[in-house]
Amino acid sequence: MGSASAAPVVELADVRKTYYVGGVVEAMAGVSLSLDAGSYTAVMGPSGSGKSTLLNLVGGLDTPDEGRVTVDGRDLSTASEDELAAVRGTDVGFVFQTFNLMPRLTAVENVALPLVFDGWGRADRSERARELLEDVGLGDRLSHLPTELSGGQRQRVAIARALATDPAIILADEPTGNVDTETGDRIMALLGELHAGGHTILLVTHERRIAEHAERIVHVRDGTIERIEDLGDR
Repeated sequence: MGSASAAPVVELADVRKTYYVGGVVEAMAGVSLSLDAGSYTAVMGPSGSGKSTLLNLVGGLDTPDEGRVTVDGRDLSTASEDELAAVRGTDVGFVFQTFNLMPRLTAVENVALPLVFDGWGRADRSERARELLEDVGLGDRLSHLPTELSGGQRQRVAIARALATDPAIILADEPTGNVDTETGDRIMALLGELHAGGHTILLVTHERRIAEHAERIVHVRDGTIERIEDLGDR
């Protein structure tokens, strides 16, 4: 699906971020990037290139030293910690390589968790969680704990959880990193379905074949955007 005429849902303007870990590391060195609503963007680059920093800045997990990060009309650069928490809770859906599920909660409870913080009542959030788990093919695993699920099933629970609050953007950090190739292909197919349904996706990966599911690949190196590769509609 194309997105050229859509409004930007994420904008980074001359963003700079420096860390001091055994020396000075300039993780973002003046990065500007715009993501349209409904777009599918992959970020690739070597270790230490700034991929994770970019994702953390868009997700409100970190703030820039200089420049501006705007998500769904909210300027995260000047946001308070409470405002950043609100963005993380409602505007952004996270899918992590390590799933980050609560081990003592069932699949349906894990998916419903963001809705607790969003003020949903118990019955409504349970119904929403069940519907999302059915959408990702886990309608028969509602009461299973993470330890009772395969890696691929846990990642699908994580994707359902990311969708719970109908976020402006889904951030996927190496979403196939802890599953086998066949399962990874199914996860990418699911993300493709979500994109086709209108969701905005920003994916970080070190694998070319995973990145090629996106519409474009942003290549980063040494905290800068080296080039942007347009893959077109697929």
